[in-house]
Amino acid sequence: MPHGLKRTTRLTALLTVLLITGACDAAKPAPPVTQSTPGPTASAPAPAPSPDASLVVGPAPADLRDVDWDEVPVPGDFCGIPGLVPVDHTGDAMATSRTWGPVRVTRTKNIVYGDTDGDRRDEAVVFVGCDDNGATQNEGIAVAYAVYARVGKDLAVLGSMTPRQKTTQYHTRLVGAEFAPGRIIVHEKWYRANDGHCCPSGDATTVWTREGNRLKPGAPRVTS
Repeated sequence: MPHGLKRTTRLTALLTVLLITGACDAAKPAPPVTQSTPGPTASAPAPAPSPDASLVVGPAPADLRDVDWDEVPVPGDFCGIPGLVPVDHTGDAMATSRTWGPVRVTRTKNIVYGDTDGDRRDEAVVFVGCDDNGATQNEGIAVAYAVYARVGKDLAVLGSMTPRQKTTQYHTRLVGAEFAPGRIIVHEKWYRANDGHCCPSGDATTVWTREGNRLKPGAPRVTS
């Protein structure tokens, strides 16, 4: 066989081997990409309470002066009691405070009326208190003015106005409330260091601003 033909045959065989090897080493196609299933998403945070939220007691007459207060429960938050506390015809009730345990809740019949929102319908301020029912002969544990209003067709509690002026001994007393447009001014008697239990000598006022159907206290102002 001529040398040229042998050389051509060898080159052809070599090219065939290289082509086969290259085909074997060629990159394999990538596996198909599957869309991942989205994981659970975090739930949206609960909405903040509405500034107009209030504690509904029941249907309200057109004029709160016609309310039978003997049938109206009082808010218990000022004494560490959740929700409303039904009281009897004497204005008393036994309840359990989260802070002080068994307590007696009292409500007076001295109701103060006035208009804060300019709708020509009076709101009502009711004095409430709680004590340990004589267990330690304390005069009282906590006091507040509960504020009621007509909201829509309902009688609702706007909030409990508690004393804001701090004292070194005993509890600051509530001695009066005045209505003004958009606010209620609360008068307090507080104890100085040398005051006897009978006679707190300090005077202070706290302005509670009405925001929607809620009440927000300002800083107490000492007047004497």
